[in-house]
Amino acid sequence: MTRDEDAKDPDSVEDWLRSLLPAKGLGASAQQVFNLIVREPAKASFLPAAELANLAQTSVSSVTRAAQRVGYGGWPDFQRDLRARHLAHLSVLEVSDVHADGGSPFQASLRQDADSLSVSLRKTDDGRVARIAQLIAEADSIYVTAQGSFSAVGHALVHNIQIAGYPVRELLDRPASVANHIARITPRDVLIVCSYWRLYDLAVIAAAQAHSRGATVVVLADNMSPVLEQSADEIVITPAEGTSFFPSLTAAMAVQQGIVATLATIDPERTRRSLTEVEENWRAFKLLHRSVPSIQPQI
Repeated sequence: MTRDEDAKDPDSVEDWLRSLLPAKGLGASAQQVFNLIVREPAKASFLPAAELANLAQTSVSSVTRAAQRVGYGGWPDFQRDLRARHLAHLSVLEVSDVHADGGSPFQASLRQDADSLSVSLRKTDDGRVARIAQLIAEADSIYVTAQGSFSAVGHALVHNIQIAGYPVRELLDRPASVANHIARITPRDVLIVCSYWRLYDLAVIAAAQAHSRGATVVVLADNMSPVLEQSADEIVITPAEGTSFFPSLTAAMAVQQGIVATLATIDPERTRRSLTEVEENWRAFKLLHRSVPSIQPQI
């Protein structure tokens, strides 16, 4: 993307950075750091605090203060969001290039996923997850939309919500189906949008249309676009950075599992009945090579 194109992009990294500035501004040294990040977001996305401070001709403490003044606990948290937004503007080849380094790619991938899971555990609010689970439990209908490789996250989410005993429909990589179902969505329904790495128009339009019809919109993402955020009622941000040309599904998959695990505690008897019925039906359809013994419902 050229500089002129980026300037016209409402989701540009520069516009997002400037939106973080506090009304009272930054101190002189923190402003030096911030100005460098705005000028060179690609470089800043991967620099340790000490190297960023050196380039800005200031101190590591100034880097930390700059991050804190724009709403983060420190540089690592700020940099993680900055890098997610930077990567969202890159092509597959460019993403592959920025992750090209020495060492074992297998070990690097596992370390990155371990870090993403650690961040998700530390940053994801239990109260927010509980609210989302309650919204799902109270909905007349639940719809899940996702595109690309993250359709796998959407598919697992649908599968698990369904087994837990709730009315959910899968709208994955099928634009016409999304349009048809969203046309009938109501204020008693919930739309869950899984939107990681690059933002699809389909996700933006589906969220906007569902929101305009009064439905509750839950967004699961690794970075939040302003055009998607304005339609969202609940948001869960989860790291999705990989170490090759593709993003990682690991933390996103773990978060959806955590949401459904919470959902299953809201009405345990409903979920237990559903689990029993599903297991018996799997037996009836002979889906498994080795079935478990028949389950007798508890009275």
